[in-house]
Amino acid sequence: MPNELADSTSPYLRAHADNPVDWRMWTKETLAEAARRDVPLLISIGYSTCHWCHVMAHESFEDEAVATLMNDRFVPVKIDREELPDIDAYYMNALQAMTGQGGWPMTIFATPSGSPFYAGTYFPPAPRGNLPAFTQVLSAVSATWTDRRDEVNQMTARMDRGLAEMADAVTSALPAEAAAESLTSDELDSAAAALLDSYDPAWGGFGGAPKFPPMMNVLQLLAAFVRLGGTASAGEGADDGASARPGTGGTASANGGRAREHPLDRVRAEGRLSWLGADGHLTGELILDCLIAVRSTLARIASGGMRDQVRGGIARYSVDRQWFVPHFEKMLYDNSLYLRAVVAWAKVERALDPGSKWLALAEREIADTANFLISDLSADDGFIAALDADSLNSAGVSEEGAAYVFTPEEFAEAGQAGLLGLVDSPAGGELSGQVVAAVRIIDWLGMDDVPFDAEHPAPWDIEATKQQREVLDSLRARRSQPARDEKIITEWNSLAITALAEAALFMGADDENADGAARGDLDGADSAGAGSVGAKSAGVPSAEWEKTAVRFWQAMHDRFERVGASEPVDAAGPAGFDVRRSFTEGVAGPGQGGLADWAQLITAGITVRQLSDGAASVKVEDLVDLGATMLDLFTSERGDGVLEAVDSLGDGIIDVKSADPVDNTVPSGRSAAAEAVLLLAEIGVEAATSAGSESSVEASPGEVAELDTGRLLEVRDRLLGVYRALAGQAPRGCGHALWQAERALSPVRVATVDDALRNIAARHPSLTLLTASTGVPGPDGREVDVPAGTAIVCRGTSCSLPVGTAAELVGLMNR
Repeated sequence: MPNELADSTSPYLRAHADNPVDWRMWTKETLAEAARRDVPLLISIGYSTCHWCHVMAHESFEDEAVATLMNDRFVPVKIDREELPDIDAYYMNALQAMTGQGGWPMTIFATPSGSPFYAGTYFPPAPRGNLPAFTQVLSAVSATWTDRRDEVNQMTARMDRGLAEMADAVTSALPAEAAAESLTSDELDSAAAALLDSYDPAWGGFGGAPKFPPMMNVLQLLAAFVRLGGTASAGEGADDGASARPGTGGTASANGGRAREHPLDRVRAEGRLSWLGADGHLTGELILDCLIAVRSTLARIASGGMRDQVRGGIARYSVDRQWFVPHFEKMLYDNSLYLRAVVAWAKVERALDPGSKWLALAEREIADTANFLISDLSADDGFIAALDADSLNSAGVSEEGAAYVFTPEEFAEAGQAGLLGLVDSPAGGELSGQVVAAVRIIDWLGMDDVPFDAEHPAPWDIEATKQQREVLDSLRARRSQPARDEKIITEWNSLAITALAEAALFMGADDENADGAARGDLDGADSAGAGSVGAKSAGVPSAEWEKTAVRFWQAMHDRFERVGASEPVDAAGPAGFDVRRSFTEGVAGPGQGGLADWAQLITAGITVRQLSDGAASVKVEDLVDLGATMLDLFTSERGDGVLEAVDSLGDGIIDVKSADPVDNTVPSGRSAAAEAVLLLAEIGVEAATSAGSESSVEASPGEVAELDTGRLLEVRDRLLGVYRALAGQAPRGCGHALWQAERALSPVRVATVDDALRNIAARHPSLTLLTASTGVPGPDGREVDVPAGTAIVCRGTSCSLPVGTAAELVGLMNR
């Protein structure tokens, strides 16, 4: 008979519904049952694509004898960490405090009130190495609970105090004066330099194996490169101080104030720009090293085995330093961040050289990743959480990577003439086959004597490589496929919608318009929007990406409205709107939306609104409502003036709210909120509310605080100021926050309704927000329109007069 998990919204929990273990879900009633029986809670936390979670389930949770011991002496609780991230974070802190390390599956023993007193991760069915058997652990913990209750009570009291203090340890230690303002350009230079100290010049990325895709740090370095003048033409911005920016080598000389040559101009003149970064070695000049680290890292990932060369997308991480052999699970958030990063990279490469091999590679990654999101990680109304690493092999046994690897004999069917080949790596020694990679891309990028033009396409566009992909995809389709975790997690779904919308904005810019009348004003300046030789714009379904992004955002918004209308309204949000952490088959999961869910939802809405079909689906007043409510729910003033931001609202069971500002696998709630607030400030909320919106901006005192651009700018800087303590010492742990701090120095908004000018702006690396409106209320309360055929560029709080040519627009955006 199935246990309680059969009714769960989590596919991971439902997979345990037929275990002989009497699993319960995380509820007040479950804890009350443990108190009534006077037995501890045995809390098992995992997720659907966790390999060792599957192993422990098969070895122990499917065993009748083990299940009997668990049922008799404990109340067993199963938790999906993706549905309840705040509970997972709380017990992960306990695990790390007790053992010095963390991981999943997480095994927690706690009192009936939820206070932990013993913790571990995976336990084998029999003693193995220094690990005791799981049954030994169960017996020892049960005996301790029965015979040494005083010691348990003392331990839990200490642990409860420690976990409460740990929840806000970082922000509590920060002096108020340090958090009042966002980071300066000098501090961001220092953070970039500190990050580059851990860069791997041989293989890209940061640190050693295992290597995780460092996409938030890539975005940080790209923004630093743009800020330092990397994509501006020679001499641009000299009058506004750009020539004296740190790292550019452009300080003014004493003889007449003439600026020295910019490093990019020198590299271009020496003919080195086309292969800079192909060998991965840094130069010691910050601006060049930012570009080199980005190029090397993304090219190594794009050509390696962690990147699925057959269907697109990237796996969770590489087990080796070379990005050859992956841990095969595919997470939505990894692929979303990868897509955001390669779009930003493509903008930079387009500005440097619209005919370069680097841009062609970036556009290949955009197209394959966006298509993978839709083909493999989507459902009818949103993006699903993940694909499992394991699947059944030819013998019917579950095996990691079985769906993806090939024997040499199998690969031979695809032929050897194309780009793809098998990787022979010691890291893949336990796999039943070899991983497919495209390592020759690196050689191609570094060879100036290899032509790249219409007659000489990129190696992935030749017929032999296309044939390889088709044959290998066909072989894989006949195999057992990895399980799909069908949960739609608000934070991750929103992040994917944002990425897809950004891809559609970049790749969907119409080449004919960009190269036509508007481009004629440029006098041959290719950086304004010329199509690259390797661009796939004509064959890329960017229109489908746009429609999908709009549809999925609307579906997510509608789900929250339905839940809010059908359930009693509490502190979760505006009347009739309830942000939840997750949905499965349209049913809301057990968790309220946390700060990251709210923030990513707002950012997705703002990004979708920039699409041609998005403005009709996303109302500014709704975004303002969400932003005001998010700040009211999750932020508060500390006594000394520091702006605190908690990650969750709590669930009424464990009264500890985490406030972790560190960017980990995804942006932290705090740094995600900083991006949402930064973008809200660029929209021009005064225009939205002056037009008659009855939103929470007009709420009475004591409800939701008034939201205006001035307050948003202040909150943005105070959210980011906390990272001053982390930027120089641990930049790898705050990449997303540092990216937002880079953007906050000089956000660029372009307002235009002209298609040609819009396309140019959409592809420019300086762009923060693209809008069809000025955001300025006129005397009659209506918004002031952008004059037809022109664009207005706002940089921070200063806006230009309308300009009507591409050259003028590019000049303003390059400053």
